Amino acid sequence: MMHPVTLRRLIAGLLCLLMLCGALSSCVGNSLPMDTSTVDTEDDQTIDTATDTDTDTDAETEVADATTDAPTDETQECHTSTTEADPDEPEVTDPDVSETDSTSIDESESDSESVSESESESETQPPIPPEQTPKAEMPYIEIWADRGQSIVSKDTYVDATVNVGGCEDQYRMNGAVAGVRLRGNSTFVAPKKPYRIKFETKQGMLGLNDGRKYKSWCLMADYYDQSMLRTWATFSFAEILMERKYYSSDSTPVELYVNGTYMGVYLLCEQSQINPGRVDIDEKQDGETSVEIGYLMIGQGGRTDEPESIVITPEITVWDRNGDAGYFGNMNFALSGSGYTQAQKDYVTAYTSAVFKVVAAALYENKYYNLDRNGNMTLRSEAELAGMTTEERQIDTIDAVFNIEAAVRMCVLDEIVKNLDAMTFNMYVDLSPRGDGRLTLAAPWDFDFSMANTHYSVLHSTTGFYATNLSVSDGMRTNVWFVMLGRIGWFEDMCREVWQAHYDELKSVADEVLIRTYRYSEAYDRDWETWGRGRERMLIGHHCTADLNTFNKHADVGHFLHDWLTARLRWLNRQWGDGTQTESAPGEPLLMVDFTNPASMSYISGAKRCYYRVTEQGLHLSLTAEARDPYFYVDYTTVSGLYSAEDYYILEIEYMMPVSNSQSTYEAEFFLCTGSQWGAVAGVSTMANIGRPDGEYHTLRIDLSRTAFWDGDIHKIRFDFFHSCVAGDQMIVRSFKLLPGS
Repeated sequence: MMHPVTLRRLIAGLLCLLMLCGALSSCVGNSLPMDTSTVDTEDDQTIDTATDTDTDTDAETEVADATTDAPTDETQECHTSTTEADPDEPEVTDPDVSETDSTSIDESESDSESVSESESESETQPPIPPEQTPKAEMPYIEIWADRGQSIVSKDTYVDATVNVGGCEDQYRMNGAVAGVRLRGNSTFVAPKKPYRIKFETKQGMLGLNDGRKYKSWCLMADYYDQSMLRTWATFSFAEILMERKYYSSDSTPVELYVNGTYMGVYLLCEQSQINPGRVDIDEKQDGETSVEIGYLMIGQGGRTDEPESIVITPEITVWDRNGDAGYFGNMNFALSGSGYTQAQKDYVTAYTSAVFKVVAAALYENKYYNLDRNGNMTLRSEAELAGMTTEERQIDTIDAVFNIEAAVRMCVLDEIVKNLDAMTFNMYVDLSPRGDGRLTLAAPWDFDFSMANTHYSVLHSTTGFYATNLSVSDGMRTNVWFVMLGRIGWFEDMCREVWQAHYDELKSVADEVLIRTYRYSEAYDRDWETWGRGRERMLIGHHCTADLNTFNKHADVGHFLHDWLTARLRWLNRQWGDGTQTESAPGEPLLMVDFTNPASMSYISGAKRCYYRVTEQGLHLSLTAEARDPYFYVDYTTVSGLYSAEDYYILEIEYMMPVSNSQSTYEAEFFLCTGSQWGAVAGVSTMANIGRPDGEYHTLRIDLSRTAFWDGDIHKIRFDFFHSCVAGDQMIVRSFKLLPGS
């Protein structure tokens, strides 16, 4: 089937040709973007749309096939049938509640068909600049609801048929019968709605997960992410880091049409659920009352309204890598699936709560416990621990109940992306007779507000550890496991080992962000034409502000995300790299910071009362509503080696202020952090008149050797760029250089 956009262009071209030939004497309207030969809209082509109350009847008996049964290009007949929908539970729609519908909490189906012989080779990108990447059309998905019904509920599936096109023939789909509903929590209230598809029979989707077939798939709207690439990038990082040992969703971008109406660019991804090829643990069967089963727990943040909600009670105090302490009393999760008995909930709650206590005791008290499946802790004997070092005792005790390897990989992922919603993590444990009983972190989800897509400086900065600290934005949002373990030497060594093994692959994801920005530019631009302005208004209040969303087109956001990731990866490589990986320096020497280079973002830290982003023109600074003493640090501690103030003392800044600024002239102050001074101190600074806002670039040179306190090793310079100012005032800094004296 031809892509709808291509089809429209072809039709338009043919109509013009016919009109030129005199074949048409009247105007002809555009047709809907559909292949009507594949859509059956007869009233009897339905599936049951009753509110979900039962699990799939075929879930217990279907066995995963051993071979790939790829979709053919033949039209599939729509036929009268009914399916029993899975028990979806209602979700809150508070826009300030984080997105946690990663598993749809309702999955109890076992609907996968595994594929043993499916070769999926990654595409090799041509060695050309990203902006010269050949354009390509995205695959598209058409959803045709029975009788043209609107899809407006998160609780009730609407009967529909699904077509997939604009792709290789083996992945095309025509008239597949499905139920479709809305999904999401905070994303549900956005105008661009996310969808959940549940096919009547298992289907592969565009080759995802090696072509495995499942009933349940998700279409993520990515409305709060103007790049529409953050979740894709995170899943790509996860695929590299997890090495397919632990589950993370596969994904691909598509253009979506619902009942013939263009909906925009969506991310097609998998439903996180207990299933072979996804979270492969023992699944509770319908009506099963045994407590010895597998449990997939979905982080809920502050939500407790799910019918399958449980409350884990760590009741522990933890310390982060900075030495700050935080108490974790209760944590809200919901079990994926439905029909759990109270005994099952109590069983997994007691066990999981005890795992927290076992880990904390080993790390903080040098007490080492065994844990039985009922959550009973028994102190290990000295004979059992004989000959072990403290580190070995910790690892041996913790790894028996908590999967350290999976935690290391997830921690590295969280440090890369700086996810605001890191505390709503997912974890699972298999307490069945075949299960290992180890609590495992996996199935990453919910990345709309990651990678600098918030106005909180700790998250916007490309520097600093986030996942392993008790970082505060609009509350405590970091993952307690990473905070607890991140300060432990052997755990960080494991993170470093994983990092060094995968750094080059991780860099390729940042590059691919820019390649995809250009490859699919036409599709992204169509989405922006549809949702751009509305998206910008909606983002304000969702951890963002108007100043943070000043992008004029999708390509600008793609460049920003690429630049941020490039700088973030470079900073982490300085902390975890072995020194052998090559990376381009942002300037030569390293004290000459070129802000037109995206890698320069790694030098910026501690920004206050301003927003910043690196553009082709330089570092673009704009003031927040609290327009008082805006500043940021140029942090030289991120570079290798120490530089002496005796050698580098000429400060040279190239900058521009737009004529729209409020003041007729401006002064700036530079706080000098050298020697024993690691932060700004009152009086340890120098002032400079930076002139009037005329829209022209100027160069300011200051001889810092004339000050009494430019001495010792160079650490940082805090640039307080406006003394008198109002919200909206701006500055672009092209370069910030420390030069050797002549």
